[in-house]
Amino acid sequence: MGVVSELIARAGVSIDMLDIGGGFPSIYPGLLPPPLPQYMKAIKKGLKAHPEFGSCQIMCEPGRALVAEGGSTVARVELRKGNALYLNEGVYGSLFDAGSPGFVFPVKGIRTNGNLSDKLAEFSFFGPTCDSIDAMKGPFHLPEDIAEGDWIEIGQLGSYGMTMRTNFNGFQSDTLVEVGDKPLLSMLGVN
Repeated sequence: MGVVSELIARAGVSIDMLDIGGGFPSIYPGLLPPPLPQYMKAIKKGLKAHPEFGSCQIMCEPGRALVAEGGSTVARVELRKGNALYLNEGVYGSLFDAGSPGFVFPVKGIRTNGNLSDKLAEFSFFGPTCDSIDAMKGPFHLPEDIAEGDWIEIGQLGSYGMTMRTNFNGFQSDTLVEVGDKPLLSMLGVN
């Protein structure tokens, strides 16, 4: 808030509205963020320390905190080389955030004609484009016997999986399916 206050003072303007942006996280493997009320408490504390914002309308963009649980993608394993899985989906599709930002999404192995092992192993993913950045380090924890032809549900994509995708090298699917099952991870009930 201090930097914003200083910029406004140097510009010599008054503002009616302040958008404090986003950054409200969701739950991911190995990441349990503080509850949203803690974020609100910190924001209120910052605003109290800068009374010049007292008459402003304050807005925020909670983003992932609202939408992460609302979207998954299902990808097919095209090839397995050790613990590297080559998928029919990648960073140019719905998995952008698993690439260079390095998000580790919750995953679930699906085998249509049998059962998968209960023992998990760590995997990395590679997309279908043969582009050097179409790689997702993970680690993604899946059944150790996942193989070509199996499917992987990759959760917590929210709206970002849809809005960040491209048609790079012709790899894009417009097939959307609505399901009513629970998300792979959820902030509901987390204190």
